[in-house]
Amino acid sequence: MIFLCDNYRDFRGVLAYLKENQIKQETVANFLGIGRTTLNRKLNGASEFKLSEVKLIHEHFNVPLEIFFKDV
Repeated sequence: MIFLCDNYRDFRGVLAYLKENQIKQETVANFLGIGRTTLNRKLNGASEFKLSEVKLIHEHFNVPLEIFFKDV
């Protein structure tokens, strides 16, 4: 299991992208096989994204990778 980073980050840019593109958190969570609350915790930096989750979100929902890796 590989995590995106050691320190929890702020992914509000990803959240904004999802909203702008009318992609519901519930849809993303279901696709990843996690709960909406879990996804929300990840998007708000309270929990870590796995690198595999970032890849799936990028590929399936066309979320640019640079949004995830901004300021890394």
